[in-house]
Amino acid sequence: MDKQAFYRQAAALVQAQAFADAEARLAEFLCAHPDDEIARSIYGSALMRQDKIPEALEVFVENTRRHPSSWAALADLGFAAMKAGDADHALASFEEVVARNPDFYLAWCNLERLYFDRQDYKAAVRASDRAETCDPLDGAYRDIRQLMQSDRRADAEKIARQMLQQQSGHPRASFFLAHLADTVGAHEARRDILRASIEQHPANVMLRRSLVEALEAMGAYTAALAEARALTDIKPDFTAFWLLSRICGHVADYEGALKAAEAAAAFLEEGSTELGKVDLLRGHALKILGRRRECEEAYRACTVNTPDNGAGWWGLADLKDYHFSSGDKEAMAALAGNDGLPDAQRCQAAFALARACENDQKPGEAIGWYKTANALRTDAAYDPLQHADFYRRLKESFSVGCLERRAPREMLKGPTPIFVVGMPRAGSTLIEQMLASHSRIDGTMELQALAHLERRIRIEGGRRFGKQFPESIADFSAEDLCRFGQAYLDETAIYRAGGDFFIDKMPPNFERIGLIHKILPHAIIIDARRYPVDCGYSAFKQHFAGGHDYSYDLGHIGHYYNCYLDLMDYWQLVLPDGIMTVQYEDTINDTEAVVQAMLAHVGVAFEGACLEFYRNRRAVKTASSEQVRQPINRKGVGAWTTIAEEIHPLFDSLGDATLKRFAAYAPDGAR
Repeated sequence: MDKQAFYRQAAALVQAQAFADAEARLAEFLCAHPDDEIARSIYGSALMRQDKIPEALEVFVENTRRHPSSWAALADLGFAAMKAGDADHALASFEEVVARNPDFYLAWCNLERLYFDRQDYKAAVRASDRAETCDPLDGAYRDIRQLMQSDRRADAEKIARQMLQQQSGHPRASFFLAHLADTVGAHEARRDILRASIEQHPANVMLRRSLVEALEAMGAYTAALAEARALTDIKPDFTAFWLLSRICGHVADYEGALKAAEAAAAFLEEGSTELGKVDLLRGHALKILGRRRECEEAYRACTVNTPDNGAGWWGLADLKDYHFSSGDKEAMAALAGNDGLPDAQRCQAAFALARACENDQKPGEAIGWYKTANALRTDAAYDPLQHADFYRRLKESFSVGCLERRAPREMLKGPTPIFVVGMPRAGSTLIEQMLASHSRIDGTMELQALAHLERRIRIEGGRRFGKQFPESIADFSAEDLCRFGQAYLDETAIYRAGGDFFIDKMPPNFERIGLIHKILPHAIIIDARRYPVDCGYSAFKQHFAGGHDYSYDLGHIGHYYNCYLDLMDYWQLVLPDGIMTVQYEDTINDTEAVVQAMLAHVGVAFEGACLEFYRNRRAVKTASSEQVRQPINRKGVGAWTTIAEEIHPLFDSLGDATLKRFAAYAPDGAR
């Protein structure tokens, strides 16, 4: 008899689930050939496929007895032991397998899982790394890389999916598909791909890092925090603690962020360029925590450890009143003028130097450097026509009729959100600090929760109704809206401390007032407003960490302000009782009256602590964190009056109508 032909026939019967026929033929064959290793292996596999695990174990044990030097027979036994839940037996079997055949991929994969389950993470990571070196699909993965270099994305994706059919959960194929999902903003798909692979490859550090980043991109910060902490247990290294520090910042655990940053630094050698990144992270956390001296030391260390990094200089300058030496200013000027460095670093150095000149009472030099700094923000992309068109669509979509359908208030469980919205640099942080000083109101941070929720609503609306957002909003039922509102309340719980109210201070949420009204009908909305030239010039002087692409061009700032004003006029028209406008100039002129009015709008009794907001030591994560730790002052009013001619594009873009509308709030000498 042709043994190879018999093996093929028997395996085909097992594959076709003709188990009785397969067992009968194999039993007969083994009677005649009791030492045939392959036939006995197929026989055990047939039993395994039927979940006859004890019988399969007996067959495989017998095979190892008859073939004590066979790594393949031992591997069969290891697989069966894993299936039986006998981790000790499985571990011993696979350790012996790789001792005999160090390049057996599946043995390393199973050892990874077995070590991981025992929380022997070092051994699990070693097994994961070793598996990659003997990956039988390595050639296919190299093909993927070559196809991507040739911009043949669809062909590369096809190969990756074929790899997953051959090896379920294959790490590199999964990582590649997750990357593709990320490039189109499909963060939920990316998460699902990675989690499916991690189930089978739990110690694969590449997958776990990517999962943290996917959850971060989704705004699922609680889950991201859990995964980041797990990563520091599995592979404690610089990257793991760096990620953990970043995620701690997202959930307002700034002490945790600081501790993780310091743990990350411990993995670096002296002189490492990564030290500057850690210094910067520490500086940000210390600033938010109000630990000024240590914050300055961290930012200063950043300028020393990474002298080509302008972020350290801007960190110091953004403290508003930091005094720079002449040597500091020379260093910043040299960095800003070095066209061999990335624009991002030159830009921040130029912003810092502009602030230094301003603090030295040299407004002419300051505006020159501010213009240089803004011109270096080459990654900013603002399309005025596209922006205006989106606001037109918002107004058309959130019609009076659409706004009538809302989530049932009685179905929403959680405290009342207070949204503080408006233009940046318009006093929203001051409002937040005042309100957060009240005993019934929790201060949080600039929450991304609503923006992330809107992204999911966009995706769901496109999938269910075939419409873009905001047009899709009209098709969601009251039950859908309630689900969205509850998701927001649940996802912001990590930031709250048990108050009856909590603040969501994210200025651009003025775009989402219609959405807020529909999914959170009980929400309170306060619009922070400031004289447009003061507001616009202050934005022009600020290097924002992200977003606000309009703010790097004076003409764009005026256009954006007018779009904001027009949209807020619309919300006031269709929601006449839903929004309170707080003018910054009124706040500094009669603080107590404004505070009393805001508290009345919220529906809480007046408390004197709201007037002494600067005594509140809560963490503040905005560009105004230093200012709100001081009593009310007029430092920012009319800062542009001596260089008005230099910022004429801002006046031109705002236009006469807007300037006249706010003439009563113009600084002295500018009316």
